[in-house]
Amino acid sequence: MPQVQAYVYDITGGMAKMISMSLVGKQIDVVPHTGIVVFGKEYFFGSGPCIGVPGQSVPAQVAQVLDLGETSKTPDELEAYINSVLALEHTSENYSLMTHNCNHYAMDVAKFLLNGKGIPEWIVNIAQDALSTPQGAGLRTMIEQADTMMRSQSGGAPGGMNPYGNVGTGAGAGLNPFGHVGSAAPAAAPALAPVAKPAGVADTFSEGLEDAFDEMKSASVEEKRACLSTLLKVTQNLEKNPDDPKFRRIKADNPAFSKKVIDCAGGTEALLAAGWAPDTHEGEDVWAMCEANADQQKFFRENFERELAKLPPPPAPTPAPAPFAAPAPAPDFGGMGGMGGMGGGGMGGMNPQMMQQMMNNPGMSAQAQQMMQNPQMMQQ
Repeated sequence: MPQVQAYVYDITGGMAKMISMSLVGKQIDVVPHTGIVVFGKEYFFGSGPCIGVPGQSVPAQVAQVLDLGETSKTPDELEAYINSVLALEHTSENYSLMTHNCNHYAMDVAKFLLNGKGIPEWIVNIAQDALSTPQGAGLRTMIEQADTMMRSQSGGAPGGMNPYGNVGTGAGAGLNPFGHVGSAAPAAAPALAPVAKPAGVADTFSEGLEDAFDEMKSASVEEKRACLSTLLKVTQNLEKNPDDPKFRRIKADNPAFSKKVIDCAGGTEALLAAGWAPDTHEGEDVWAMCEANADQQKFFRENFERELAKLPPPPAPTPAPAPFAAPAPAPDFGGMGGMGGMGGGGMGGMNPQMMQQMMNNPGMSAQAQQMMQNPQMMQQ
């Protein structure tokens, strides 16, 4: 009997694994998009039910392949069920990131094929578990921004997290008999457009940036200043040198950058909103900026400047302490050895400790000076 598998993609491209702990306080290795692979095809949800080439249906890497079991159903039975039932229950209009997404569609396909057995619950529950908390708002922003970028690159229709609506349409329409579902009329896939050019993309990024700035309100003024100043400097360098690859990468283990940006509330969200994404370069983890996003940095520079201008002036530097003044040296009484008449035995034999005590006593020192100036006192 035909084998049924679930292909699980990470729509964040590894981003969730890197920063989920800092954002939501729990480790999330993938934020999944799932397709069901059977009969040599992949059944998945785009702007409606779609069919594609296994492992190539969406612009992301397969993170996991799960063996679900074997089916007694035929391709015709499955596709008739999709066309008559699932196509009506799963549309772009009723899509919800939290409760009715591509993973719920994959669950329904698997249950039909396997007589009630679906995909693992963690896949369909991950959005609800991780993103419904206040801490999850940052990760939700990240996912929505990943969605925007993937839709721009794949030509998917806007509206909800449905970045794969173009798959199998146009010349390959035979691979996607359900491509019309959720749209007013069949349409060919739109031409790809650079992410930086359409005004709508800037609007979406603007919303993510405003969410990041709201998150920054929980940081101290100086933490916020350090974060925004660092982001502004990075953005200015990129704006001036958009074609220089060295300004489009930041080492993920850079301690100064991590302390000022990643560790600041809202810092990671602002970085993501500005178009940066986790990547690897020559075996190192980096934050990378694609060439298309590098061209729209003026928008982000102006926003970082605006937020910095809202902050109060930095505190005045603490003045340096005055240098320590050494005490004036004690008077030199080395010439008093000849005062033989004083005290009967003379001062020549006075031990050094007693001499030091006398010199440190202002009264005795003044009396000694008077005696030196008045020989008659020395004779008494």
